[in-house]
Amino acid sequence: MFKSEGFQKYFKNFSWLFVDRVLRLVLIMGTTIVVGRYLGVERIGQLNYALALVSIAAVLTSLGANEVISRDLVRHPERRDELLGSSAMIKLIGGILLVLSLVIFCFAKSLDGMMIMLVMIMASAELFKWSTVIEYYFLAQVEGKTSAKVNIISTVISSAYRLLLVYYGAPLVWFAYAAVLEIIFYTGLYLWFYKRYGLRMRSWKPTWRMARYILDQSWPMLVYGFALQAQLKIDQVMIFDILRNTLGEQAANVEVGQYSVAVKMIEAMAFLPVILQLSLAPAIARARIQDVELYKQRVTNQYRLMFLLYLVTAIPLFFLGEWVIVFLYGDEFKEAGHLLSLFAFRLVFAYMGVAKGSFITNESLFKFSLVTSVLGAVINIGLNILLIPTMHSYGAIWSTLISFLVSIFLVDLFTARTRVNFRMMMEGMLTFWRIRSVR
Repeated sequence: MFKSEGFQKYFKNFSWLFVDRVLRLVLIMGTTIVVGRYLGVERIGQLNYALALVSIAAVLTSLGANEVISRDLVRHPERRDELLGSSAMIKLIGGILLVLSLVIFCFAKSLDGMMIMLVMIMASAELFKWSTVIEYYFLAQVEGKTSAKVNIISTVISSAYRLLLVYYGAPLVWFAYAAVLEIIFYTGLYLWFYKRYGLRMRSWKPTWRMARYILDQSWPMLVYGFALQAQLKIDQVMIFDILRNTLGEQAANVEVGQYSVAVKMIEAMAFLPVILQLSLAPAIARARIQDVELYKQRVTNQYRLMFLLYLVTAIPLFFLGEWVIVFLYGDEFKEAGHLLSLFAFRLVFAYMGVAKGSFITNESLFKFSLVTSVLGAVINIGLNILLIPTMHSYGAIWSTLISFLVSIFLVDLFTARTRVNFRMMMEGMLTFWRIRSVR
């Protein structure tokens, strides 16, 4: 198997994506630590509150279409120009809706001028997210090398910009422009590579027919993405909104700052499952068409690998969380270390949830995802309302763990089609050492 042409192709693709994520992880985390030490816990809280709002609304720039684009570029390569053109149009319209929605939200919440400015600057970057359709094209072609080059260069530029701001003692608002700078370079580089491969953006053929098809296929994923982002990011928003009424804005920003630093570390640890899922997705999609048994083997193997990664990363994190945070950020962020140790348990849901995305996409269970994600978000928000006032950030963590337990694992028990996936997840977790070679 290891000498086969197919294995070598996917291994090289994985290798490039792995290098991309590792280098970017080092750059982003290194820069984040320097910026965190410079801004301090309160201003980091302000910046991350704005970022959380934009992240939740950012699903509007995809309108749930990313999974459909990736799937159909593999299944129907002859529709490339119509798929890319229509998808880019959808994303651009979504970006405009995102900005307008956040303007209304900011004024409805009576946020102060600084916070509104931070939100609007970060939101403007989403207007360029139409260019992400090019990345999905290259990933469908198993061209991880191209995606890696673009992502690394864009991240280097963004990181250098933020380090210069620290060096010159820039005010908080200038750090929000880093997202805009990064997406501009990202877009320009992808357009250059696309042209270099002999392809032209002017060949794209956006049609309302294809746009309607994509939206009809993906609208459940839009709600799914929104609910999932709410589960991931709503904690930071609710911590601030709830605690500012009882502790004051300054204390609420500090609480968000501590929580967000712990979350950043967890998000950094979650880069491996994303690489694996992106790299293995084309092989799993092809197996679904060719051989159902082979498809099940590949999905189960993916779950095995994800659980193994969880054990390797979560156990050290649980015991060393506080020491790691204090060493990197300083004593001011010690509380974030306590939060990080508890957050280690969330990784199992993150890893298995990423892997589950392959099953959901290939089985076209988008409506099921819609129900489960909304259920998870509702549980998370409800528990946040109950637990944050008394437990503060710890209440938000427990809310997240319980909601993900329900939305990623337990809901699969309720339908025949998803019980198959539940069995594959359980088999993968309980036999993680039996990663099998499949053709």
